[in-house]
Parts: sequence; C-alpha cells; structure tokens
Amino acid sequence: MMAKLNGLFRALAPADAPTAPDAELLARFVSDRCEAAFAELARRYGPMVLAACRRVCGDAHLAEDALQAAFVVFAAKASTVKPASALPAWLHSVATRTALRARTVAHRRSRRETPVEVLPERATGEPSAADGADLARAVDEEIAKLPEALRVAVVLCELQGVSRKDAAARMGVPEGTVSSRLAAARKALAERLKNRGLAPSAAALSAALGASAPASVPPSLMARALAALAPDTLPAAVAALSSGVLRTMLLNKLKLAGLLVALALGVAAGVALAVPPSAPKPDATAPFLVRADEPKGAPKALPKGPNKMLFWNDGKLVLADPDGKNQKEFSVKKPENRYHPSGGRLSPDGTTIAVTVPEVTLNAGGGEQRAKATVFVRKVGEEGEGTNLGIESEIVAWSPDGTELVCTTVVQDKRDAEPEMKSVIVNVNTKAQTALKLPSNHVVTDWTRDGKFVTTSLSLKGAGPNARLHLMNRDGSEHKALAKDTNAMFARVSPDGTKALCVLLTFPKETPEEKKKREDAGARFPSPKHELALLDLATGKLANVQEVPLNAELGECFCWSPDGKQIAYTWREKHEGKPEDLINKETESHLIVCDPDGKNAKTVLSAKGRGQWHVMLGGVDWR
Repeated sequence: MMAKLNGLFRALAPADAPTAPDAELLARFVSDRCEAAFAELARRYGPMVLAACRRVCGDAHLAEDALQAAFVVFAAKASTVKPASALPAWLHSVATRTALRARTVAHRRSRRETPVEVLPERATGEPSAADGADLARAVDEEIAKLPEALRVAVVLCELQGVSRKDAAARMGVPEGTVSSRLAAARKALAERLKNRGLAPSAAALSAALGASAPASVPPSLMARALAALAPDTLPAAVAALSSGVLRTMLLNKLKLAGLLVALALGVAAGVALAVPPSAPKPDATAPFLVRADEPKGAPKALPKGPNKMLFWNDGKLVLADPDGKNQKEFSVKKPENRYHPSGGRLSPDGTTIAVTVPEVTLNAGGGEQRAKATVFVRKVGEEGEGTNLGIESEIVAWSPDGTELVCTTVVQDKRDAEPEMKSVIVNVNTKAQTALKLPSNHVVTDWTRDGKFVTTSLSLKGAGPNARLHLMNRDGSEHKALAKDTNAMFARVSPDGTKALCVLLTFPKETPEEKKKREDAGARFPSPKHELALLDLATGKLANVQEVPLNAELGECFCWSPDGKQIAYTWREKHEGKPEDLINKETESHLIVCDPDGKNAKTVLSAKGRGQWHVMLGGVDWR
C-alpha cells in the first residue's frame, strides 16, 4: 500500500503545481476534491507540519502519526480555511494541536504502565543549550495561541521563510503592517515564554525561531500524508488521533453544546449550586413563575412576531417561513469567522437579531481551539454586520420587552479547574451592562415573560458531569428548582410558561476494557447520550420527545413556535463504525417541525456535509 501511495504522490504532482497559488489549489480541492491540488499543498507545507510535530511530540514515531492525522483533519476541514492566505498558519495550529494530543495520550498511557520520577522545577532565566528543544517546543505552542493576524505573519515569515514583501502581497496588507505584526508577535511570544519560566533573550528567541525551519519530508512519509484521501488505509492510532482532533474542533466551535461535553472530557470541573444564605425560600404552593411575595396575575403577552424562523446553515444565518420557504441569508463581514453554530435569537417582536460572532483562538496550556464570541445586534432589514455590543458571550436571551439581552460566557475553562461562568444584562440601545449575580456555575438559557431566568448549573460528581435546571430571580436567588435529580440542561420555556424543552443526559455503563480504552484516548468520562425531552413545570414530569431518530446527534438547538403549539429542532446523523471510516462519511443534518410531544414531525430542510462531525444545520429560533 505504501508503494502504491508513493506512486500516487509522484503522479499527482501537476505541471503547474509549483506556480499555482494556495487559493487556487485550495479552491480546486474544496470544490472538486482534486487529489492533485491536495498533493501539492501537502508537498508545500508537509515540511513545516512535520517540523512542528517533531518539536511538540519529542518523539519521531509520534510525530509521524501526528503529521498524518493533521492532513486527515485538513482533508476534512479544508472548506473552513478562509482566507487562503491563512492556510500556513491554520496548518501550523492543527499540527500543534494534533501533536499535543498525541503527546498527551502517549504520556497518559506510559504513566499507567511505568512509575514516573518527580522532576525538579526549572529555574527561571536564560535557557541552557540543553533546554533548546523545550524552548523550540514552547515557541510552537505559543505561536499557535497568537491572534490570527500575528500568527499568519509569524508562520509565513519566520517558519516558512517568506519575505515580508511577499507576505504582504499574500495577506493583502502593506509591508509595513507585516513588520509591525511581526514585532508585536515577537513581543507577545517573549512575554508568554517568560511566564512559562523560560524568559529567553532576543537572540535565544531568534535561535528558537530559526530552529523552526522546515525539515525535509521523506517520500514514504509524504505518502502517508496522502493517505488522508484514502481513509481505509489509516492505521488505528492515526484514525483515533484525527478523530479526536476533529471532535475537539467541533465541540469548541459549538461552544455552548460543547460546554458540558468539555466537562465530560475533564476539561473543566464544576462546583455545586450554593444558594446565598439570605435568599428567600420560594413558596412551594405558589404557581410557577409567581412567587408568594409577588403580585399574582397572568404574565404580559409577548409582542406579536412575523412567524419567521431563524436558523444556522453552515456558517450563515437564514430567516425563513416555518416551512423553509422565502429564505433570506445573513453573513458576517469576515468570512473566516462565520456565525456561531448555536445560532441567533430573534427579539420578541421578530424585528431584531442578536447573534454571537466568534474569533478562533487557542486555549492556554491545552492547545485546544475555542471561540471568543462577540455579541452583535442587527435589524432584520439592516445591511452589514449590525451593532457590536462590546461583550463576549456564547449564549444570549432576550428580555420579554426586547430592550435587554442576558449574555453568558465562560471566563475560565482550564483542565481540572472549576468552571466559572459570567452573566451580564446588556441594554441593546445604550450598551449599558449590569452584572447578573448568579452562582458561578450557572449558564442562562432563557428569559421568561415575567422576568425569571432559566439556568443550567454544571458540576462534576461521581462518574460524570452533573447538570441541573433552575429558575432564578434577577437578584441571583433561586425561585424554583426544575427537573430535580435528573441530568437535564439547556431548557427553553413555552410561551405560556407551563412546559419546557430540555436535553437529558445519560452516561453508559462501561466494561473495564472500555474504560481503559477511553482513558488511554485521553477522555476522563464516557460521552453522554443526549435526548430531547419535554418537562411539565407544574408536576416536574419529564417525557422524551417522540419520533427523534435513534441515530440522531442532538445539541441545544431547539425552540418553541410563537403560539406554543409546535416545536422546532435540528439533528445530525450519527454513524456507527470505526473513526477512520467516519472522517469523510457523508453526513446529513435536518431541521424538524413537530408537535411538542414529537408527533406529526415534518422535515423542513436537510443539508449534507462531508464527515461525521460536520454540522450543516444548527441553532434555531422562532418568533
């Protein structure tokens, strides 16, 4: 097989390949899956990818697996690389992330098998010659964490050896801008390395960057990179590695849905809800949404909306009729950012969209991708991106009168650390912010008609993450616990306040062999099963929404119709099989409208993507 792939690599090099720009080759591969274009891109950037993998892994065999897995990820996610000038930096980040994962999995496996001696702490100061490998590895990791504009400049000029003039032409900026970005990147790298206890001088940093010069790639190893085009040839270790990286990229892209899954993987630990001692106890006999010390009476009616549905479609927001007709698309100003897959939220009157626009970065210490998402609001008929509210958030919910938004973001999500969520109320007209003093492990998912907040508290107990639903007051006290003693999360309350849609989590039982395999792969807990459920708020009873396919992968993407007589949700096919068989598996996403119990389901839209983890249809809202 290797001989066959070697021959394929030689045959695939087109005559015009050396002069064809990255943008042309990338477009040919994305549109036609052109093998020749992929082969030329692998030839161009294989040396850089291999060099990064070798430095980060510190092991030649691990580095070869990481290189192959990095190109598997590229084959699966090439359509997301925008603009094409960012391709070298994108590949460097993927290589670093893949190598970090390979190194972590190998370390955990060896730690289970061999006792490890306690190593002395590194003294702060100028690294010695013996520390050169550590410094070079640290430089790769810190380059991958730079903002994209700085990272592209560093990878092109420092790692690829491109002149500043040529880099400026590729990036579409003046040469002076490239110089200033390189200077800013060097300053940032020096500071970050200092914080890691390395504190190199300018000369040492230059030497480390010089050590990042591309290595040569043997033809047999380059042929392994091309095996990304033939998933059936992948070794099991490479398939598992690439599968894990793709899953991580998706989960961080779907930040809200991935938040609990990140907990399941041990990326963050939770703390239990602690109601402030001064919080008044709710009256158990009081009707839902009405405290004993509050005026009785029906909640105010919601403003009448246009009966339009808003949903996420492969990076764009689409407004359409409930049957999927009369679609209008909204796209972001920077196509490389795209809209957040959790979708947007329509104001109660349906005239304004609140949406989060993410910028891709890397987490400190873990090399894992996350999305820093900024909140924008825009009128449905408005051109352009809208108004930036100047606040970071992964999820938003409108106030009943449409004048405010509640925004929740994760301000700490390091491995084995307690998660810390921050919620803020923002006035959409004045941009004034007011802190919502909820317990730090609460995520707001809805804002009810009488001003209560629906939240999910996250904690880590026993064999897996623990999720609980709550109804909270504006002063941060608890009004009512919902769905007690169940792993329920991400609820959205019906317009009449009697029911809620939510996600139920169940964790599978494992054999000792399955547990060992999971831990060796770097997962702290088994992946939970997600089920869509309907909660009766008066009785606390839960019932699964019917007619959801058995092979459905569900997130937090569901909503109520304006009259509460229907619901809408999205789901994606979940295929069975080995990871190497799923990398390029055609996968279909669906948008469903049905009765609240799941009956009379109709598929409004379907969209296909390449790969088990490619989401085509996401967050949905309806006003």
